[in-house]
Amino acid sequence: MIILNTKQDYKNHINLLKSKGEIIGFVPTMGNLHDGHLSLIEIAKKNSSKIIVSIFVNPLQFGKNDDFNKYPRTFNRDVSKLKDLNCDILFAPNDTYEVFDEIDNLKYLKAGPKGNILCGKLRPGHFDGVLKVVYTLFKLTEPDVSIFGLKDFQQLYLVKKMARKYFPNIDIISAPTIRAKNGLALSSRNSYLDKTSIKIAPLFYKILLEGINNLKHSTSIEQTTNKIINSLEKNKFLVNYVSLLTIDLEKLNPNSSDKKILLSSVNLGGTRLIDNIEFS
Repeated sequence: MIILNTKQDYKNHINLLKSKGEIIGFVPTMGNLHDGHLSLIEIAKKNSSKIIVSIFVNPLQFGKNDDFNKYPRTFNRDVSKLKDLNCDILFAPNDTYEVFDEIDNLKYLKAGPKGNILCGKLRPGHFDGVLKVVYTLFKLTEPDVSIFGLKDFQQLYLVKKMARKYFPNIDIISAPTIRAKNGLALSSRNSYLDKTSIKIAPLFYKILLEGINNLKHSTSIEQTTNKIINSLEKNKFLVNYVSLLTIDLEKLNPNSSDKKILLSSVNLGGTRLIDNIEFS
């Protein structure tokens, strides 16, 4: 595996791959890799001839209440995992300038109304920052395929929308949420959970599943939502939101045959958890 730290070296290698007709699969990450990330790489391998992963903790997606400096950084361990998966190139920029030297040119790039609901409401500007880094990395990498996890459904929705407009030739693949045996969705932030919280955390997914089953026997979105919130609060979760929507993040008609999604964010012992479940 080749590790590149500067934009120029990275671009040179991309041009070389392009000249050889390689199909480039790209997985952007912020590091602290877990099995969820590794599953994205496995999908990339099935759809590409060369695999590129980036590790860059993006300061633009951290708000005032998020601690950029405390985000877990496990570079040496991450490198070992990527080598085991036969990743071809790791782009690990030396500093922010290697990514955002033309940041002023991205002021127009906004997530829009659907970036200001759910997690975007909790973290103003977060998705603007996500789109800016993904846009920049796409410009640098020019991948044929890029893989994003369904766990971060709102992020995936917004990235797909941005890609359709600016990068129509990139195939964005949605990867299934990877869960622990107890149902908890894997996340870099799970490492923040203390011994007590880690035992409670799996109830998050279980309660959401129960909520979906409740909706199948009820036509009331409000009643179902309130029941989920009450159940979460009884189990010591601080609820940020529980929302039943269409997969286009629009208001839901419970009688519709369209695909639906239940999205939720909670805090547990100071750690923010998100999850979502698609259903019909």
